[in-house]
Amino acid sequence: MSKIYEPVSILAILIASIFGMKALFHPGLFTAHDIYHQIVRIYYYYQSTIDGQFPPYWISDLASGYGYPLFFFSYHLPWILSLPFLYLGVGFPITIKVIFFLGFLLSGSSMYYFCKAIFQNRLAALISSILYLWAPYHFMTIFVGASVGVVYAFIFLPLILLGIHLSFQNKLKGLVILAISIAGLILAHFLHAIYFLPTIIIFFIWELLMTKPILLLNASKWIASGLLLAILLSSFYLIPAFYYRNYTYAPVESGFSSLYKRNFINLSQLIYSKWGFGPIINNAKNGEISFQLGISQWISLMMLILIIVFRKINKNLKKLGFIILIGVLINIFLLLNYSIWFWKIFEKIIVIDYPFRFIAALVFLSSFSIGVVLASINKNAQKILFTIILILTFYTNRNHLNVNLYTDIPVEEYLNSETTITTNTFHEYTPIKADRSLINKKGAPFVSPDLPVENIKQETTSIDFDIETSRETNISVKQFSFPGLNTYIDQVIVQTSIDKKGLINIHIPTGKHHIKIRFEETPLIKFSKILSVIGIILTLAILFRIFLSRNK
Repeated sequence: MSKIYEPVSILAILIASIFGMKALFHPGLFTAHDIYHQIVRIYYYYQSTIDGQFPPYWISDLASGYGYPLFFFSYHLPWILSLPFLYLGVGFPITIKVIFFLGFLLSGSSMYYFCKAIFQNRLAALISSILYLWAPYHFMTIFVGASVGVVYAFIFLPLILLGIHLSFQNKLKGLVILAISIAGLILAHFLHAIYFLPTIIIFFIWELLMTKPILLLNASKWIASGLLLAILLSSFYLIPAFYYRNYTYAPVESGFSSLYKRNFINLSQLIYSKWGFGPIINNAKNGEISFQLGISQWISLMMLILIIVFRKINKNLKKLGFIILIGVLINIFLLLNYSIWFWKIFEKIIVIDYPFRFIAALVFLSSFSIGVVLASINKNAQKILFTIILILTFYTNRNHLNVNLYTDIPVEEYLNSETTITTNTFHEYTPIKADRSLINKKGAPFVSPDLPVENIKQETTSIDFDIETSRETNISVKQFSFPGLNTYIDQVIVQTSIDKKGLINIHIPTGKHHIKIRFEETPLIKFSKILSVIGIILTLAILFRIFLSRNK
């Protein structure tokens, strides 16, 4: 059984994914913490491409019509993958369920190929991938949180480590896997690059210990090149996000920057916490969400300790086992209150919102550990242990496979909900000069002073209207000012100012005029997109070279 064929392994992962995600095959959508936000995001991403903006950045009709730079900062990858389905006419609720399923399936597949490369044992790789899929935190992320970006982050940690591993073996495909996976993680959920960093570092250390000194220079070149290529690939998002963040409230928003202080958990919650669907109100320690790692995952870690201490195993696997346990301790430390002194230092560099998200790395490490155990025992014992862990995993997660409530809510209701005004809880990316009290004032006049306007047309990327005045005057339009928004009067671009509420202020000559405010890519965005195109070309060239070398 340890020599199972590749198609059998992939079929097993597919079956495990279908069974684990069976709730997604039910008609209608489901209630979850971020489900309203995700429907709004997928809608506006799609609509922006229809309106001629790809990738989207500014959304004119968010924030009660005042505009919001949502996709300067929010993730892109899940929504890019959703576009083919939406263009084919698949509805938004079905598409988002497909996206959840694909993220789940691909995470199991990536874990399998990584573990197979490390263990050279398909059975060990398969059980690790199933534990990676069937973890309570994985189910919570989908059915309780509806955190689609986090779901896709699960895909890329194994692939990043696979890229590092192949780079240390001086294989060119290691470079391209590393580049695509780092770029994928950035575009799926950038903060998880931070949450996964300790795990990546300790695995890198293991690779250093396993590699002959003569090969280290080449490995360093491959890894550095992969990182550079990843930055190129994700430049269209990464560069504008970092640069234009300073044009928003995010760097100075005290409530947002200190959010981490109430999102540590207790060790007891990680060992076991009751399954629930309620949100975190004041503190993650008191919420209804379960943060348990999983019974199979804990048993796997305990078995790893026992096999390292009491059994004579391959030295490389023993070192890997020690590295896994060190990683587990580091990640547990970072999600507990004891590490708050570290976060107070780190918050000066970047905002980290939820320390409990280090559980994703723990899910990886604990799932990886069972592979080490299986690879360290004889074939007959492998079969027995595989079967026991598989049954235990399916049985102990049987109550985690359901949603709280199915719904059949029209998309318009999601779009008009008060909870989705910006799709960010703190409206933290509102332009820095904007009066945020305006966001909830949906009945505000379109222009101020309240002059008569006609033929108002608002799309995701632009606003058009006609206005007539008997004298020269200045008007403030219901649209926050932000880099990239250009104003045209009768098709001629004009200079504007910003009023005291952060709105675009336009000087209007006497007479009747057509006004258009349109988001257009700034020079920085254009440059960033060029870098991404260069990255894509380089990646394709490397893939072509790999293809040619395999067919010689």
